[in-house]
Amino acid sequence: MFFSKMRLPLLVTIAFFASTSAIFEDQVGKFDWRKPLIGCPANLHFDKAGSKSDRLIISTEQSILASLVLNTGNIGWRKIMEDSSETPNGQTFTKDREYIYSISSDGRSVRVWHKNNGVMARQLTISEEKSSVQAIHVAKEKLFVASGKTLMAYRSGDEKPLETVVVKKERSFSAFFQLDESLIHVSAHPGDSHLELVKINDDGSFDSPSELKMEGFSMEKCHAQSEYISCLKGSQLLVADVFKQKVHKLQLDSDQYHLHPSTTGKLILARGVDKLHVIELTSESGLQVRKTVDVTSSEAVGVAENHESIVVASSDAIRVLSVNSNHHYSAKRTSSEDGKIMENSKPKRVFARKSEKDWEIVLVGEDCRIEFVTVDETSKLVNLEWAREESLINTVSVEMVDLPLSESQQMIEDEFEEAGNFFTAFARRIHSQCGQLVRFFTKNVEKIIHVATSISRDGNGVSDFINSVRAAGQIGSASSGPFERDYFNLRKVIIVVTSSGTVFGIDSADGQFLWKMWLGDSFSPLESQLEQKRVPLFVQRTTAHYQLDGLASVVFSNKITRNGVIVSFNPMIGKVESRNELGYPVKRVTVLPVHTNKHVYPVMLIGKNDEIKTFPSITSDELTATTSSLYLLDLQQQSVQGLKIDISTQKIQPVWQGNLGLTADDEIVAVKGKSFNQKVHSQGRVLVTREVQYKYVNPNLAAVASINKANQHLTITLVDIVTGQVVHSAAIGKSAKPIHLVHSENWIAYTYWSEKGRRTELGIIELYEGSEENHTQQDTFDSKIVQKLPPVVAQQSYIYAQGVDAMSVSETEQGLTTRSILLAHPSGNIHEVSRRLLDANRPMELTQAMREEMMIGYMPEIAVATEEMINYNQTVHRVRGIKTSPSGLESTSLVLAYGTDLFFTRLVPSGTFDILKDDFDHVLISLVLTGLVVGSYVTKRLARSNALASQWS
Repeated sequence: MFFSKMRLPLLVTIAFFASTSAIFEDQVGKFDWRKPLIGCPANLHFDKAGSKSDRLIISTEQSILASLVLNTGNIGWRKIMEDSSETPNGQTFTKDREYIYSISSDGRSVRVWHKNNGVMARQLTISEEKSSVQAIHVAKEKLFVASGKTLMAYRSGDEKPLETVVVKKERSFSAFFQLDESLIHVSAHPGDSHLELVKINDDGSFDSPSELKMEGFSMEKCHAQSEYISCLKGSQLLVADVFKQKVHKLQLDSDQYHLHPSTTGKLILARGVDKLHVIELTSESGLQVRKTVDVTSSEAVGVAENHESIVVASSDAIRVLSVNSNHHYSAKRTSSEDGKIMENSKPKRVFARKSEKDWEIVLVGEDCRIEFVTVDETSKLVNLEWAREESLINTVSVEMVDLPLSESQQMIEDEFEEAGNFFTAFARRIHSQCGQLVRFFTKNVEKIIHVATSISRDGNGVSDFINSVRAAGQIGSASSGPFERDYFNLRKVIIVVTSSGTVFGIDSADGQFLWKMWLGDSFSPLESQLEQKRVPLFVQRTTAHYQLDGLASVVFSNKITRNGVIVSFNPMIGKVESRNELGYPVKRVTVLPVHTNKHVYPVMLIGKNDEIKTFPSITSDELTATTSSLYLLDLQQQSVQGLKIDISTQKIQPVWQGNLGLTADDEIVAVKGKSFNQKVHSQGRVLVTREVQYKYVNPNLAAVASINKANQHLTITLVDIVTGQVVHSAAIGKSAKPIHLVHSENWIAYTYWSEKGRRTELGIIELYEGSEENHTQQDTFDSKIVQKLPPVVAQQSYIYAQGVDAMSVSETEQGLTTRSILLAHPSGNIHEVSRRLLDANRPMELTQAMREEMMIGYMPEIAVATEEMINYNQTVHRVRGIKTSPSGLESTSLVLAYGTDLFFTRLVPSGTFDILKDDFDHVLISLVLTGLVVGSYVTKRLARSNALASQWS
């Protein structure tokens, strides 16, 4: 009886929470998708999960601890640590049957996680000092931690340490070693040629340290594993037996060997140019080479969990070799992946174990691709179970490219493409209309067949009929139809470039990979003037010219020669069109605002010695008076200069130079210009007094943000890069990083951390020419025309109650829609702030005329409402950038946020004013309308029959 009474409230509660799990529940996953990532694995362990599927416990270079389901590769759970800087060795962690123990906060704390669900059980404090030298170990129901100068022991479940030892000098090496019941901590200090050994007793206490002399010890050339510390000193291998406190030596045949970082087992792997020596330390004969294996530079090597087999993997084959016998076999890999172009890199790490039936192997590529394969010894086949493209976590450049025109759209283009007389134009019109008619009938026949098949399979009721018609209406939709442009151009190909050397083509409809391109083993990102890694991506020719394929290019450097490399490819299929390596390093790269006869916008690369090269080359006939020269802004250490580049002669000429008021304490943190293809719909703003305030739309205006370290002053300087004129300069006191800028139309928005208010503040600067337009006689803005009056500047600041990780602005096809500013929070939300709220002209007091014009009064704080989060409950962690792109609808902007996760969605800043709502039921309205027409006709016939019958009666 009690449970029956509790059933109704429980169901109501469950329904309530289910309905509040998202803001627009009917739209969740309809227009957006999210790809959670974990990063490039540094450490990986196979772990059994009882009756459930086994899992992989992974620590990545991006300070993420995660658990993957072994059968599917899905993320079971993941924990994103606060250490956002890349750590090549990953998080330091260990595990037992129930928990995972990891060192976090730069070595200042230990966190204990449940293996099943990733819930944190407790957190233990180590010290207040940061340290990158860490070690952790679990044994005898005790936890032992070493970080920096501190060595601690905990009893499992306790929060207070049993014993703590703090040394005077910082350690350069720290590791725990266990053999049976014996446990020893080994450490070293910078510059010392001996190891310090501390034996740990059964009760968790530490003995007095002893020393073991080891010449040539250095962290770069030494590795620790179960019982040994192995080091390379030239061509000599030194192995220290920690428990016997003895150092063994072995002379190798050359000094080109390096040690494979194996942390478990007794095998020591020394790898040379083309050979791999498997070395073992025995009590009888010391160090001896057990096996020598021929390897190539494209093969990765790993030790199986049973410590008795060596796995050698490449892109096309996997070899398994037994150490204790001559048993070995090789299995070939297939490169086909559902017919897609997927160029993968060579593997760099191998993790393997032997199961009851076959070998289970995890491969980590140079491009951070994780592959789980199984190898059957009898059939010698390699089966790819799943793969994860984790290089997307290092996304640095994004572009969105339109899909090719559909067949009917090409017919319309052909109809108006060719010139001719009246009769040929009429013939093309008839041919185009006939083609569209045939296409229309073909699609409808497919829908009718689909409806008939569904009814015969599912039933013949009214509801079954309606569902069949709705399903038929979805045939040929964006996600399932042919690879062609949809009616509103909402589906695009997202080109993503990563700092790992991979380029992806992603379908914006569902996030599926269309193709992948590996840029080569010699790939290296370019170094920017702001000390950022960047790989510039340019779309040189879109698919608007349907007779020609699209063209995009990516620029990077060769890490061996340091020279620049440009790769051009087809953005639709990922096919490489050309690859050119320059003879000099690249200092500057940009796309020219003029296209060739084949509708290609050339990319210009400038070398460190002012060498200039354009791809493809442009002739003098394709240049005009307005496009023959290009102006660029060049940043020096404490000065800024403007450069004029003559494209025809490929000469660089300095035009002006100045320091913009910068001193030795000033640091330039951000520079933002305008996109040359940005559209401004309205040239003026109508005021309440019915006057027009014309916008100062200068395409040559650049915003330079600099911060003074001494007095904590932020300066926003607006400079014309053609003349060097400082249009405006704004100074904000008591400011600090992070600083973000967006530059659009006639305004600049920026965020900064206010040291005075201890909060994030958001500023806006707007520029106007005044009530009279100065460039009425010019179609385009010309910086060389002297201004009658300086621009009118309006600026305002607002309080923003959240931190900001990235900042962007929405883009639409014609620029008619009110823009929105997108702000990414450290908490994982992406907030949409309307440009109407972020207005420098919001009045302090509203008059009646202002209220009639729907003006918004000034409020110092920008409200952060949950319904304004465009990613609702889809958290996007560590957002580094937000890319926006227009669609075919003026109301809709496409948004991709990238960081630890990828998130794509549609944005409608002013609502969907140019399209019916997505929940508009066309099928139901059509059926109701048809029913009303039929009903009116039947009713009319019945009324006529009744009238005739009544007259006869």
